[in-house]
Amino acid sequence: MEKKIDIEELKSLIVLNSIDFLPPIKIKKLIDKFGSAKNVLSASIGDLIAIDGINEKMAKKILNSKNQISADRELEVTIKNGVKIVTYFDNEYPEALRYLFDPPILLYIKGEFNQKDGFSLSIVGTRKPTSYGKLVVESLIREIKDYKFTIISGLAYGIDTLVHENAIKNNLKTIAVLGNGIGVYYPAVNKTLQEKIPLEGGCLISEFCYFRRPDKLTFPRRNRIIAALSLATIVVEADIKSGALITANFAVEMGKEVFAVPGSIFSKQSRGTNFLIKSGAKILSSFEDIIEELQEFVKENNKFKNIKSESIEEITEEEKKVLDVISSEPEGIHIDKLQYVTNMEINRLLSIIFKLQLLGKIKEIYNKTFISF
Repeated sequence: MEKKIDIEELKSLIVLNSIDFLPPIKIKKLIDKFGSAKNVLSASIGDLIAIDGINEKMAKKILNSKNQISADRELEVTIKNGVKIVTYFDNEYPEALRYLFDPPILLYIKGEFNQKDGFSLSIVGTRKPTSYGKLVVESLIREIKDYKFTIISGLAYGIDTLVHENAIKNNLKTIAVLGNGIGVYYPAVNKTLQEKIPLEGGCLISEFCYFRRPDKLTFPRRNRIIAALSLATIVVEADIKSGALITANFAVEMGKEVFAVPGSIFSKQSRGTNFLIKSGAKILSSFEDIIEELQEFVKENNKFKNIKSESIEEITEEEKKVLDVISSEPEGIHIDKLQYVTNMEINRLLSIIFKLQLLGKIKEIYNKTFISF
């Protein structure tokens, strides 16, 4: 993606992103139809209702939002508080998120975020951890510190809080993906931690406008970002209906590894993790289990220990097949054609594309079209 939007387009995106009934996928659909966010807000009611899923009531609200939502005020408060807004159309937008079914149109980022943060693990779990869960988090992150993974979680009360706190304690970068705007402290008890994370070299990420309050819909949207940004997701403790299982499900859908810590059959907080294991998640008994599964992603340098001799540069026959197809199209090949030619299941193909990008063997030039170099 080489496109860089101007300030007026950014303001229009802020307005659209602030409309509750417009999920990212619908905003993207509108932009694709009208050519820009500015054009969407300048369209007629008739033009808008011609779009599938937009009725007259919605169309009127979209057009009225120009006067009801102040993009200037939003920009002013983000700049004042050191928050950067990255759009789907910017070079800085995380590549891993582009493969989501509904990638965020905007990301509000406070702190340092870069492409190296793709070498990351997400660790999530219950809001009511047991002493066992707390011990697992402390032990796990002590092991992780020698491998320099970025640690991602959701800043929720419980396991998430312990994850961020222990990451900071062990000098690991941590990213908190919020289910609310960065200008909102939720849970309130984590206000100090939320402010500390960017100061300690980590960052806060949210797709929601600065003062957006959380609700039952915002947390699942947060969870898909956590899963997408991570090489693998680790669930420490969780009940059957825990949001951590939603994150794990998103990871599975993306073709990524899910690890679950086994627990007592008598513990409510282990019902979800034991269910994940029963459903095919990898059992996590030590951090070496993760290293064994993620060998191909672990770079060869003296910052890492106990690593097998295989180089990250080595690729499998399956990955070579995808690379050969991309290389045969010097002008670029769209992912739809790539899937047709390779006849691969989409989640597996996305996983291979992600690895080939990390290796620097392919590059996205525009809208899920890739070239080799």
